[in-house]
Amino acid sequence: MKKTILALLVSTIAFANETIDPITPNVLIDPQTRLQDIQGEKNGYFYVRFSTAEGDLAHAAAPVPGIGLGYRRIAGNGAADISINGQGSDYHKSQVFWTAPKVSYLHYFTPEAEKTAYLGGGLAWGGLANEKCDFVGIIPSVTAGYEFAHNQEFLSFSELTISQPAVPVMDGKSFPGPQVELSAGIGF
Repeated sequence: MKKTILALLVSTIAFANETIDPITPNVLIDPQTRLQDIQGEKNGYFYVRFSTAEGDLAHAAAPVPGIGLGYRRIAGNGAADISINGQGSDYHKSQVFWTAPKVSYLHYFTPEAEKTAYLGGGLAWGGLANEKCDFVGIIPSVTAGYEFAHNQEFLSFSELTISQPAVPVMDGKSFPGPQVELSAGIGF
């Protein structure tokens, strides 16, 4: 055992006396090069969106404010989007509209451009409650939007979404009409 310990100490001292050349990088990166250029094109991003919605356009009162969190995965000229959204107000007439989760497919018209319009559709599990109805079930939606700085590190977008509660899981007071939502978001 003593010989083994002595051998380990001697070999450690022998390696410690060797000089090691410092490692030099083979590739020098220009400080002006953006991180995205080094990593390649960004394939997806998380986002926060702020919205306003109205469920009764014929008798529109104060719009209902809302917020949403989501992730958008880009592939080719399309994107898969999954989000959680909610709008609610106790002003004038109480209304709550929520979707969790909402899954959509978006098609970009010019995916290689810095700014691009898109159109898509999806399904959500959600609910709507106001003085006229109480709905919980499946909600299809159609979305039209415009994405600013599409292939950048940070981006923003604006959307118009029309959602129609369609398949209830329980009986409510009455069947609700479409929800029209205008939103703006920031992605990172």
